Amino acid sequence: MRLTSLRSKIFLLVGMTLLLGAVTVMLVTQRNVTRSVIASEQQAVTNVLNLLMRDSEARWGALLSDKISTVRNGRTHLVQLGATIRSVLNMYAEQVANGQLSADQARELAKHWINTLPLSDQRFSFIFDHKLNVIASGSPDLLGMNLSGLQDFKGHPLAASAYQEARTTGQSFAIYRWPGADNKDELRYAYFSYFEPWDWIFAITDNALDISNQFERRRTEMETAVREALVSLRLADSGFAFIVENDGQLVSPLPERQAGLLSDRDSNSGQTLLDMLRTISARGEIAKFPFDSQASQNVWQISAAHFKPLGWTIVAAVPNDDLTRPATQLLKRLSIYFLGILLISLIVAWLLSARITRPLQQLTLFARKLPEQDLSAAADIPSHIAQLPNRQPDEVGRLASTFIFMDKKLRENIAHLLRETSSRERLESELNIARDIQMGLLPVPLPPDILEKIDLYATMLPAKEVGGDLYDYFLLNNGKLCFVIGDVSDKGVPAALFMAVTRTLIRACAEDETDPALLMERVNNRLSENNPNMMFVTLVLAVIDLDTGELTWANGGHPPMCILQADGELRMLEGRSGPACGVQEGIPYRHFSTVLELGETVLGYTDGVTEALNPAGQLYGEPKLFSFLAHKVPVAVQVTTQGLIDDVRRFADDTDQSDDITVIAAKRAAP
Repeated sequence: MRLTSLRSKIFLLVGMTLLLGAVTVMLVTQRNVTRSVIASEQQAVTNVLNLLMRDSEARWGALLSDKISTVRNGRTHLVQLGATIRSVLNMYAEQVANGQLSADQARELAKHWINTLPLSDQRFSFIFDHKLNVIASGSPDLLGMNLSGLQDFKGHPLAASAYQEARTTGQSFAIYRWPGADNKDELRYAYFSYFEPWDWIFAITDNALDISNQFERRRTEMETAVREALVSLRLADSGFAFIVENDGQLVSPLPERQAGLLSDRDSNSGQTLLDMLRTISARGEIAKFPFDSQASQNVWQISAAHFKPLGWTIVAAVPNDDLTRPATQLLKRLSIYFLGILLISLIVAWLLSARITRPLQQLTLFARKLPEQDLSAAADIPSHIAQLPNRQPDEVGRLASTFIFMDKKLRENIAHLLRETSSRERLESELNIARDIQMGLLPVPLPPDILEKIDLYATMLPAKEVGGDLYDYFLLNNGKLCFVIGDVSDKGVPAALFMAVTRTLIRACAEDETDPALLMERVNNRLSENNPNMMFVTLVLAVIDLDTGELTWANGGHPPMCILQADGELRMLEGRSGPACGVQEGIPYRHFSTVLELGETVLGYTDGVTEALNPAGQLYGEPKLFSFLAHKVPVAVQVTTQGLIDDVRRFADDTDQSDDITVIAAKRAAP
């Protein structure tokens, strides 16, 4: 099998296409399946973490509700006892008001009643005055004690805060620690109420240990339930979840094989997994990061969230292998299927390529013989080639039809080419003649005696073989010099003809007219008389007195001329005499005048200069033109004109010329 044959190329193309397609499908499938599996497993892990977070929040909420309910029940009981104490104190106060008891007797009876009030071992009442001294108490150890040093659970002065709040609102509640035996503080809660007649604060206090123990017991039960649930939980194939507290203790154990995972270090950061978990935000958001274990040489995908109320960090760990294993197994199965399909397809491709290439070989031999035939003679198509379009109505048949059509068209085109070549040669010859005629219309140099007074130079660069720009200079009957520059509205042969007519009209009308404005009127009227194509020409007609330097001009829609002064400054000859010539007859034009001093140069140009384009599509423009002309050392006008043309060409940088370029300059010579 040669690689130069179409049959072998088709065979290899089909084989490579199938192989590349199989590899691409397998890679894309593996990538997509891997992404899908990873996304699915990560979503499952996220869902598990969210469920664990919600479950923890629910359990914690239930604990708090139970605790709050217990505390509220205790507080309600204390408030009821407080109401009883207040009623007794009110009774003693009424007896004082009725004169039955003196105030001191009533206070002593009230104190005695408080001291002997039977409540329980842990619950008792006491009274303290505005100096925060205990004056009565169901607990003998408390009698006579000053409570100013005692603080509540939040670190505030217990008695002072209770005194102020009870005086303001009538009652107060507080949780505080009471020094107990063996330096162990006893957690208690109390209800305070203000008795205004005697400026007393009476309180009922009880031990909060039962509430705390009940809360811890419920929390232990919650941790046990969560631990049992996590032990049986599996993520993917071998992933698991666990909970670690802020101090690094495990609420639920790690699997036995991964018991040291928390202390393993990450290969990239060098941190232990426990250190990385401690950096997780405490806001409860799920954080995800990879952990490359140095000890197990395995990469884990870690998802974790912090549950602040319990100080738990709930963690889910899944090995990367669990995420990629389904895609790998699918790739192996696809490889076997694609290999079988590839072998069958190659056999079919080999047989089909033989059938396809046989007529192509016949067409190849036919095409090779075409250059050897006389294409100017009638066609001679072999029968087996002529029958291919009917025998094989497919691409091969259409290719055969194309070859037959090509043979026919080649013979027709050869004959047409011979005719066109002859016609083109004749047209090019005529254009060259027209160019020579147009260049022959340009004025001849001025006589030497005139050049002693005025240095004049002009140049024209047509964009095509012939152009539509014009310039001219000649002496008028009164001895003054007239020079002209103009731009026809079109290009090519029509513009060249219009340019020739315009130049002829200017010279003819100048025989008996020296005023540039009147001269322009006559030219405009003649051009407008019969102008079916509405062509027009922009003109500047200028007349200069060679002795005095008086310069008179008329501008018909053309860019204004400029004067280069001897000191390098640039002066524009502004003023529009009227519209372009050839548009409408009977339009009056006016002239303008100035004086061309010795050594000054007047310069005119067509818009081919300012509208020259560079490769970036930027215009040469008037600012660049004026910048080039200004502040130049006075030189011969040919040097100035040619320098301007060269600057435009450098700017264009070999970009095709889009318009004719014409420049004319006249410098009044110094004596």
